[in-house]
Amino acid sequence: MEGYGPIDPETARDLASRAPSFTRLLTHPETGVILSVGRDRYKTPKAMHRFLRLRDETCRFPGCNRPARGAELDHSHDWGLLGETAHDNLAHLCKPNHALKTQTRWTVTQKPGGILTWTSPTGREFTTEPATILPTVLPTGPPTAGPPTATAPDLPDDPPF
Repeated sequence: MEGYGPIDPETARDLASRAPSFTRLLTHPETGVILSVGRDRYKTPKAMHRFLRLRDETCRFPGCNRPARGAELDHSHDWGLLGETAHDNLAHLCKPNHALKTQTRWTVTQKPGGILTWTSPTGREFTTEPATILPTVLPTGPPTAGPPTATAPDLPDDPPF
C-alpha cells in the first residue's frame, strides 16, 4: 500500500470492499513510472508526462524539431475512439502539427518503443523514432553484471496542458 508498504491479502480485501472507486494504474515494476491509466483518465499523470518528454525530446511529426517541453501530448489512437492514456499511445506534437493531424487526413499509428508511422493524405508513409529509447519492460532471465545504470536528470515541471 502506497505510503505504508506491503499488506496482507485479508486487509487488502477489506480495504477494497470499502473503497468508493478504483483508478487503474500500470506502473513500471522497477522505476514505478506510470505507463498507463487506461481509459480512466484523459490527462496524463505528471510522472508519465515526464517519461514521455524524456523519450520524445521534440515534436514527433516528420521533419519537426520543436522541443517537447512546449508541445502537447496526443493520443495516437484517439481517446474519443477508445484509445488509452498510455505510454504506447501518446506522443508529443507541437500545436501546429497537432492541429494538422486533427484537422486533415494525416494519420499516425504507434508501434512498440514509441515508433510512429505517419501516413500523408496522398498515402506516403514516414517513420519517426523517439530521441531516447526507454525500456518499459524488464528483461527476462538472470540479471547481468555491469556498470550501474545512470538515472534520468530531473526535469522542470510539466506545462499545464
